[in-house]
Amino acid sequence: MQKSSVIKLAAWLEIIVGAALVLDLDLVSRLLFAAAPQGVGGPLGRVAGIALFALGIGGLRSTEAGLRGNGVLGLFIYNAVGATFFAWVAVATVFRGVLLWPAVILHAGMACALLWSTRPSVARNS
Repeated sequence: MQKSSVIKLAAWLEIIVGAALVLDLDLVSRLLFAAAPQGVGGPLGRVAGIALFALGIGGLRSTEAGLRGNGVLGLFIYNAVGATFFAWVAVATVFRGVLLWPAVILHAGMACALLWSTRPSVARNS
């Protein structure tokens, strides 16, 4: 898989999940945590959705020549910390929805792929 394809995939996943959080926070919350957001959780979940949407847009821009770096770094940090957080939730709390462990695996995989995409290209000698 090409480096820019990894970045585009990660960016589009964040755009889709961000939009899902804004449009149907209750469904996403039930799938991840087997619970509906309560009280201030609704507005905070939607703000998180807006932030993920924006992170995805920034990541898409990072596939353009000369713009690699900050957007990819942001996507990497989000996925690495997200995998860690979701794993902690799965182990240390009772909030375990059907998509929680798949989210851990997806975020860990994306973090590894994004880290791989930042490695310098090696020129081949003919």
